[in-house]
Amino acid sequence: MSEMTPQERGDLVEMLLPQAAGLVVDVHDGSAQDIQERLRGLSRHELEALAVVLAGLVDPDRSLGEALRWVDFDERGEPLRRTPARTVVAVREAASAMPCGRPSVRVDEVAVSRALAPGGGEVPLNQRERRLAVQVGIRRGMTHAQVGERLGMSVDAVQRSWERWKGKGLPVRSVA
Repeated sequence: MSEMTPQERGDLVEMLLPQAAGLVVDVHDGSAQDIQERLRGLSRHELEALAVVLAGLVDPDRSLGEALRWVDFDERGEPLRRTPARTVVAVREAASAMPCGRPSVRVDEVAVSRALAPGGGEVPLNQRERRLAVQVGIRRGMTHAQVGERLGMSVDAVQRSWERWKGKGLPVRSVA
C-alpha cells in the first residue's frame, strides 16, 4: 500500500469497509464457509488492506479480554476458561511482546517438522528454522549425522549449531 497515493489508500479503505464489516459479522455469526467465500474473491493486495482496515477497528488500549469478550468457546467448542494474565493485558502491550519483522525471519514450525521427518525431502528453511530444526532433532534423539542429512548440513555444522545453543543456556522449543 505504500506505493499508493493518500487518495487511493482512502478510496481502498472506503471500498473495503463493507467487506471488513461483513467479515466481522461472518466471524461472529457465520460459518467457516461464509468466511471462505467472503475472502476468496479478494486479491492478495485487498486482503492485506483488509487486515489493516480491521486492525483500525480495534482499540489498542482495550484489554485482550475486552476485545475478545464475545468469544466464550475454544477451538473444540468447549466453554472457555479465561486466565487473568491474558485478559488484563492491553492489545498494545500484547503487540509489543510479540516479535515483529519480516515474515521471512519468523519460524515455520510445520516446515521444521517436515524437514526432520524421514523422507521429508528438501524443505527450504530460513536460518532461524534451521537452528530450531537442529535443536529439535537432537532433543528427539537423532544423531548429528541424521540431523545433518535431513537438513542438508554437514555433521560439523550441526555440532557447532548445537553447541552454540547449549552455550547460551536457552530453552529449546518443542515442535510436535
